[in-house]
Amino acid sequence: MTHWMCTGCGYYFQGNAPLDKCPSCSQVCAFNDATCYRPERGGERNLDPLLIRATLGTLKSTKIPETQPTTRQIYVESIPIADIMNGLNEKQIQKVRSLGHVESYDNNAVICTEGEEARKLYLVEEGEVAVQSELGRGVHIPITVVSAGQAFGWSTLVPPYKLMATVTASSKTKILSIERESLLKLMKTDPILGLTLMQNITSTVASRLRNLELELIGLVQRTR
Repeated sequence: MTHWMCTGCGYYFQGNAPLDKCPSCSQVCAFNDATCYRPERGGERNLDPLLIRATLGTLKSTKIPETQPTTRQIYVESIPIADIMNGLNEKQIQKVRSLGHVESYDNNAVICTEGEEARKLYLVEEGEVAVQSELGRGVHIPITVVSAGQAFGWSTLVPPYKLMATVTASSKTKILSIERESLLKLMKTDPILGLTLMQNITSTVASRLRNLELELIGLVQRTR
């Protein structure tokens, strides 16, 4: 997917096309394509630090409303289902999905909060959710948007099992939630499935952290 950044407030998300309206600053803003198209820099899975710097240099002074939920650490909690299920056969995928329970959320409802115990892995069936964090000193930043066909909550499988971000519904949203204990039990009874899931999570989290590093480089360059 393409990496997009709002030229009004710096809101970042991944998607096939830019949004009509920024969910962070609530303005009709232009979105810059910040995708890295250089193979030697990791290609399209990463953001381009030069494009990030250019976008951040054009930002307006925008204050995010205090009603938005906040967190204290910068970790991205979203993992596309295509990545987390990669390498599993159809039977194994259905085993994982059969553990889930459908949950529905209204717009702006808080689904999970940073610091809480991570007890579930979430698969977004309908709608979308926003993952948000806090840099400190009251500076709130949206991290990403997780749409239908994607997942979040990888901390449920990684000790110390603590959520590293707050996730809220950006619209009426339907989610398939999978309890940690049930998923871990399945992973133990099917070691190949469990190993594949953990390899996929490790790979995706590493990629997200590389992207986050590039974003932070852009922020540092902007303050110089």
